[in-house]
Parts: sequence; structure tokens; C-alpha cells
Amino acid sequence: MSLGISASPDLKRINLIVSDLDQSLEIYRDVIGMEVFEIKNSEKGSYAYKVFNLPEDADMRYASLNIGSKTRGFSLTEIKNAELPLLDGIRMTTAVIQVEGLREIYEKIIDMNLSYTSIDQDTTPEGITFAEFSFTDYDGHLVVLYELK
Repeated sequence: MSLGISASPDLKRINLIVSDLDQSLEIYRDVIGMEVFEIKNSEKGSYAYKVFNLPEDADMRYASLNIGSKTRGFSLTEIKNAELPLLDGIRMTTAVIQVEGLREIYEKIIDMNLSYTSIDQDTTPEGITFAEFSFTDYDGHLVVLYELK
């Protein structure tokens, strides 16, 4: 009898903590092209407060975004009334996202005055050519965007 549980791991979503949800949506929705599933306020004391180690007086609002075939596969959680740590040292994590229109996205990222790398081209072990670049969003999260050639 199957309970609909996969035998192997499957990624449900990536979540980024941000200081300004509307500003972050300018990147992830308007430039990269993710679709907003919902935006909602979190209740004080919800499970997420414990998960993210938030102070009780912090305010939290989040957006679930559809990405590729994943419904709610990416989310942004805005935290207010709490100081967020600086992410300006060694980059510990990254979101790697496949896109279409990499060069157009690259130009928009440049126009947003975000920190970015130049576009690089490489080949996967399977022989597929791709182009990629990275940038850090307004809160210092490292994001790598790539496009298959």
C-alpha cells in the first residue's frame, strides 16, 4: 500500500529571510520571473518563530512563489522589528536557478546596482553547454542563475 511518500528525497522549497518583501519581489518575481502563489502575515508565536530563532516581538510576512514546475517551491520571509545578520563574509549557501533570457536578466540585475559576477560559459559533465552568473540580493543572499545553451 502506497501512502504517496517518495522513497527518495525531494526538495519542497527554498526560503530566504529578507528585510523588505516588496523590494525582494522586484528581483524574484519581476526580474527572474517567479509567480506569486500567496502573500500572507504570520501569526505571532507560529512555528516559524522557533524555526528561524526569531524574537517574540518580530513581525513576519511571507510570500510563496511558484518556480518552474514547483508550486510554492520558493519563498521569501520578511522579518521586521529584528536585526538581521549581515551576509557579507564567505558565502555559506546559494540558490541555483535555471532561467530563460539570462542576458536580459543580467542587464536588469546590473541596473538594480546589486553585486554580480560576469557571465561565464561552461559545459556540464554530460556535455551540455550553459551560461551562468551570480549576484547577491538586497539582503546578501547569493543567487546563481544559469541558462542551458
